[in-house]
Amino acid sequence: MSAFITISGRDDAAFVFADHASNHVPDWVGDLGVPEADMTRHIAWDIGTEAVTRALCDRLGCAGMVCAFSRLVIDVNRDAQAPGLIPESSDGTDIPGNHELSDVARDERASRLYDAYHAALGAALDDRPGCLALSIHSFTPQLVGQPPRRTDIGLLVKDDSETAVAFIAAMRDIAPDFLVEVNEPYSAFDLNHTVDHNVVPRGLRHLAIELRQDHIGTEADAVRMADRLARAIRPLL
Repeated sequence: MSAFITISGRDDAAFVFADHASNHVPDWVGDLGVPEADMTRHIAWDIGTEAVTRALCDRLGCAGMVCAFSRLVIDVNRDAQAPGLIPESSDGTDIPGNHELSDVARDERASRLYDAYHAALGAALDDRPGCLALSIHSFTPQLVGQPPRRTDIGLLVKDDSETAVAFIAAMRDIAPDFLVEVNEPYSAFDLNHTVDHNVVPRGLRHLAIELRQDHIGTEADAVRMADRLARAIRPLL
């Protein structure tokens, strides 16, 4: 089992990647003890992001990459030393298989999955030194016990505000009913490891895009969203 899946494309003007595209748990990891219904929730993956990433690569003619394992196994969008790297609970759900892990088990997940994903992403970006890097995430419309989230599309912005401003202006024309906000519902100053680690040091223009999951929960909706995103992104390439 590979830590990632590559998407081929000829145009190197852009590169699209999704950190949390899968809810797969590799056999060698064992049972996390999470009910099957919870493994389909947002806690296990960013719902809809693989479909959006594939469709966006198709619309832009570019390559991409998606992570091939669940964030509950190990979260590639966290610093390697972060407390939540291998979560013991998430949005009210306990994850028994992550309790009291041995150092050997942690190191195996890190080397076979976390490190492998980041190495492959870094190599892909090195092969495209002038690309616009597009990070695709999604977020649940409502966390347990929290109010509904009004943001339709969030941009995590810290190092490349110019590209974000241009994207927001384009989306205002393409999808005027969508509320596009900066650093909502998450902030690039809190949750931005993959971009900070792989994109910013390479000096690449980038967009870190968060999509509300009720807009991309089906294949058809994900494709429609990718169409909108592609229309906004093309002028930036």
